[in-house]
This record gives sequence, C-alpha cells and structure tokens, in this order.
Amino acid sequence: MIKRRLKFIIILFLAASRTGFAIDIDECIRMAYDNYPQIKEYDLIEMSRKYDLGNAALAWVPQLSVSGKASWQSTVVEMPFDIPGFKFDIPHDQYGVTADVSQQIWDGGASQAKRNLADAGAEVKNRQLEVNMYSIRSRVQNIYLSIMLIDKQLGLNDVLCENLKRNLRELDVMVEEGVAYESDRDQIKVSILSCEQQKVGLETDRKAYVRMLSLLTGKDLEGEPLAEPSVDVKPDISSEILRPEIALYDAQALQIRRQKEQLSTAISPRLNLNLQAGYGRPGLNMLSKEFDPYFMAALKLQWNFGSLYTLGNDRRKADADAMKVELSRKSFLLNTSVEALQKQSEVEKAADVLERDDDIISLRRKITVTAEQQYKEGIIKMNDYLSLLDEEYKARLNYNIHGVQYTMAVLDLQNTLGIENK
Repeated sequence: MIKRRLKFIIILFLAASRTGFAIDIDECIRMAYDNYPQIKEYDLIEMSRKYDLGNAALAWVPQLSVSGKASWQSTVVEMPFDIPGFKFDIPHDQYGVTADVSQQIWDGGASQAKRNLADAGAEVKNRQLEVNMYSIRSRVQNIYLSIMLIDKQLGLNDVLCENLKRNLRELDVMVEEGVAYESDRDQIKVSILSCEQQKVGLETDRKAYVRMLSLLTGKDLEGEPLAEPSVDVKPDISSEILRPEIALYDAQALQIRRQKEQLSTAISPRLNLNLQAGYGRPGLNMLSKEFDPYFMAALKLQWNFGSLYTLGNDRRKADADAMKVELSRKSFLLNTSVEALQKQSEVEKAADVLERDDDIISLRRKITVTAEQQYKEGIIKMNDYLSLLDEEYKARLNYNIHGVQYTMAVLDLQNTLGIENK
C-alpha cells in the first residue's frame, strides 16, 4: 500500500511540475543563489586570483633600474713610479649614469610555486563561499513547502465548504418540509462561517510566505503558480557524502601542499642575466679622466642558505595543518553520517504515517457517508454528523500535512548527504 501511495504522490508532483509555466522548487533555489548578495564574492575572488597570478608572472619580466651619482674622492689612483712621456692626472670628482637590466633565467620554481599557491588560495575561498551559501537551499525548501501545505489546506477547505453548502441546500428543503430543525440549519451555517474564516487566515499566511520567498529569490512571486516538488521514493543513504564541505577540505589540503612546495623553492639557487650600460668619468678604464660610455654583461648565481634554519619547522607546521584538516574531514563525515541516519529514520517514520493516513481516510469517508444517511433518516443528530464530517476533514488534512512532511524529510536527507534532487 505504501509503495502504491507514494508512487502516486510522486507521479502527481512530477506531472504538476512539468506542466504549464509553474515555477518549481529547483528554480527558486537557483534564483535565491543568484539573488544572494554574497554571490558577488565569486567575481571578487576571481579578480584577486588574476592579480596574484599577474604579480607572479612579473618575476620573468626584465627588471630595469637607472641610477646616477656624483662624488668627490680624497684619494685617487696614483702610479708608484713615473713613466717618461706619460702623466697620470685622475680627477678627484667622478660622475656616472648607469642603466641596469636584470633578466631572471632560473628561480628554482619559485614563481610557479607562487602561481600554484594563488590558484589554491582562490579555490579555498570559492569552496568556503559555497559552504556559506549551502544553507540557502534548506531555507528556500522550508518556505516553498510551507506554501505547498497551505495550498493543500486551502484546497481541502474549499471541498469542505462546498460539502457544507450542499448539505445546507438539502437541509433548507428538509426544514421547509418540516422534517429538520431550524437549529440544524444554524449549525451548518456556523460551520460554513468557520470554514470561510479559516480560509481567510490561510490566505493571509500564504501571502506572508510568498513575500518571504520573493525576497529570497528577488522575483515577485505573487500570483505565480508553484509546482509541487517531486522526490525519490527511496533515498539512498549509502550514497557518498557530496556536501560542499568535502570540496573545501580537499582545497585546504591542496593549499597546504602548495605551501610546502613554495617552502622548498626558498632554498633553491637563482640565476640571473645582468646587463649594464653607463656613461661617466671614469668609465671602465679607471685611469682615464675623460667621460666614456661603457657596457657590461654578466651571469649572476645567488644561493641563499638562510632559509635552511627555519625550513624544518615550517614543514612540520605545514604537516600539522594538514593533519588538522584531515581530522576536521573525518569529524565532519562522522557527524554527517550520524545525522543522515537520523534523517533516514524520519523519512521511514513519515512514510509509515502516510500509509496509515491512507487507510484512515478511506474509513472516515465511509463513516461520513453512513452518518449523512443516518441523519436524513433521523437516527443521529446534526451535531453528530458534523462531528464525523470534521473528523474526515482532519484525516484528509493530516494526510496532506504528512505528505509535505515526507517530502521535507526526503529533501532534508538529500541536503544532509549533498545529493541533488532528481
């Protein structure tokens, strides 16, 4: 019975969501994501990543520097002996302008490590943003299903009011014929007024929920038809947990590995090509007292061993951070598995309750039909009939409530596991 009933509900939900131009729950979730102010952080994160990558790439751009100097020296180069025919007269004032160009040839992988770290850092920020925004899904689902529940109550309320009005019309004839009391007609009128009063309250609640959903989605949904959501009959609790937190832990672990790679490049040698052009007095010929241009090219190898002092501690710190991330991952998986078991129990309980509702409604309907006939035959009073009719209404209302609760339980389980609803 339960499988037949649940399949009927799901087919009904699916048909409703595929017909017409009704907005479904998945579309509302997408609109809520797009409308949420924090969504703009994705663009900011991408811009920051590009800036970091651009800065890292500049390490391979030739570095140009220009300098000039003017100086006066108390002592200059003098020959310790005299050479006939030659006189050395080096001036004490010296002048020079130089332009230096340095081109990096090998940096030990430092710039590549910096680019990799920039990518990893941006990925961590993106994944953290996804985690922060994941709660939007459940908020939209709760509001959306509340509207669905109110719609069901309104539909059931209309059926009840129409049933009461039909009974009132029949009772008018019976009162005119003298086979029913005026008080019986008054009791039905009171029930009709209560029914209409309840409808006004439900419509007010629905407008409030629609306004909340419109605020989240950024779209005016007043008057827009909403499709009933479809859910899996049997959610697979054995499925892999696909929550955005898992991707965040992966991104954090990768970021730590990139940090360790950058640490290794700190002890690598650097090789640069240096070009220098200048004009001054003296030039490269220190014995000349004339202004001369000059040019010089050189390969420069630099190897800084100072990072070795802290390299070991830095690596151990990175290992500790990686262990913390892994422990956080395991704790999250354990807690999520326990929560999924609880959600699975709620799904099974909701399905079991829904199955009982099906039988209760069937029996209540039979009782109401019999009671209506018994009232017409004078066997029971109007109070008794209205009481039984109210019990049937409550049974149908409970069925609608439990149907929405079942849908919500399934969606909660899927959200816990990070599974997209199909």
